[in-house]
Amino acid sequence: MKNYILQTSDGRCLSKDLDWTTDIASNNLFKSQYQDIALNQLIELNAKDIDLRAKIVSCEFDSAGKLIRPDQCSTAA
Repeated sequence: MKNYILQTSDGRCLSKDLDWTTDIASNNLFKSQYQDIALNQLIELNAKDIDLRAKIVSCEFDSAGKLIRPDQCSTAA
């Protein structure tokens, strides 16, 4: 199932706790089935940190919520 995550330019991903993590295979990643929800979260984070350089990335997850192929993630917006 395709989901959208947020990723910084240095490869860290947003967790459900709204912290940046390098553990991309974690079940604790912030992810959304909808790109507009991910975009709204990105806008909120940018409002708090204007120097943040992050992007929305589209990735495939299995039914258990695990990332299937991290190398296959592509920029969505």
